[in-house]
Amino acid sequence: MNFRSILSYVGLMLVILAILMLLPLAVSWIFAEDVYLPFLLGSIVSFITGIVLYKRLEREPLDLGSAMVLAGVTFITISLFGSIAYLDHLEPVDSLFESVSGFTTTGLTVVNPESLPHAVLFWRSLTQWVGGVGIIVIFLLLMSSPGMSSYYLYRAEGRTQRIEAGIYSTVKRIFIIYGIYTIIGIALLSLAGMPLFDSVAHTFTSLSTGGFSVKNGSIGSYSNPVVEFVIVLLMILGATSFFIHDKIFKRNFMEYIRNSESQLFWSLVIIFSIFLSLSFLSLPGSLRLGIFHTFSALTTTGYTVGMQIYPELSKFLIIILMIIGGFAGSTAGGLKLVRVGILGKAVNWVSKKISYPRSAVVPLKFHGKIVSEEELGIISLFSFVYILILVASTLIFSFMGYAPLDSFFVSASAEGTVGLTTINIATVNPLGKFVLMVCMLLGRLEILPFLVILYSIFAGLRRRVQ
Repeated sequence: MNFRSILSYVGLMLVILAILMLLPLAVSWIFAEDVYLPFLLGSIVSFITGIVLYKRLEREPLDLGSAMVLAGVTFITISLFGSIAYLDHLEPVDSLFESVSGFTTTGLTVVNPESLPHAVLFWRSLTQWVGGVGIIVIFLLLMSSPGMSSYYLYRAEGRTQRIEAGIYSTVKRIFIIYGIYTIIGIALLSLAGMPLFDSVAHTFTSLSTGGFSVKNGSIGSYSNPVVEFVIVLLMILGATSFFIHDKIFKRNFMEYIRNSESQLFWSLVIIFSIFLSLSFLSLPGSLRLGIFHTFSALTTTGYTVGMQIYPELSKFLIIILMIIGGFAGSTAGGLKLVRVGILGKAVNWVSKKISYPRSAVVPLKFHGKIVSEEELGIISLFSFVYILILVASTLIFSFMGYAPLDSFFVSASAEGTVGLTTINIATVNPLGKFVLMVCMLLGRLEILPFLVILYSIFAGLRRRVQ
């Protein structure tokens, strides 16, 4: 694996980041806020570093392993350079935490949003919008890189389905769909009575299933049922596969209705809305709270409405939803509905395999397609590693003095890139914040790229020793 070639590609990513960091300057000018320096500094540092890496290091075509390493390194790098924008307002560790939470579309935060300038709030929201569609998708769109390298990069960010035959056509279609929904979201929230700046920020963070808000009380601050309805709609759109969105754009509405992930999604919404509403019975507006938080947790967005303290039962129910997550090929996190659906079907399939004669052919099907034993093995391994990381993070937070259920809750939130929390993240010590950042990065890129990075480092060290 050629790490110099990978770093050259990272250089191009940093050039894109440098351009993006100039956008908040317009917001600073509109609101007459003197917060130009952090964004200019971040943009210049990113641009110079990117150009140096791009010019000095020679690029080679990528294989899948290299593309996965590039995806992991890219998210770490853009989070690091993107954190420069926060340094005027936060300590370095908190700046990095906020940046990682943004680009991974998690939404856990260490700040009081209403104390920040509009330009910084816009940057927080923009990082989630970019993280939702994927920095690598933007890279492929701008560079229109031909060949297998584009395909491997597309897969490395956790995407498998293609809308069009070519990767460039696919990412272009994804970006168009994402852009159209963004414009619609801004318009709907503005019509619902939300201020224009807030509408832009919340469209960015709801469609990306990120969950950053410009208000301390999140969506509950607006006390507007119409706003909440629009936000729920945008969360659903964000958590739905771009492949299905393309079918809807082509007026093939039955694809959504017949889709197994859609059916599982709405079954979970109905069941958990009832149970969560019952768990909130001691609070006013329990039905509203139950329905909204079901969508917020399952889509892995992380908005809240009027919640200060969660009842114990609601914590457990929300944890389950955060672990499950949204559709594959969407902006949502978690295990994903397709994996959970396949594992659920596999329970009955294993029972049949055991009870039937050994010569019997018993296919495992999901959404009308046969799932091979190899695919099932990969899904099972991924799910096992996902839960193993969740347990490890929970134990670390428990040893730090937090209640076991709260430790489980915040760990599931970080790894599922959700953003709901039962503890004050700002008061968590640096070790705890580092653990959460690792969980956010692992959850956003679905673990495998980071395992490839660790394997590559280990293999390189072993060769040097030999």
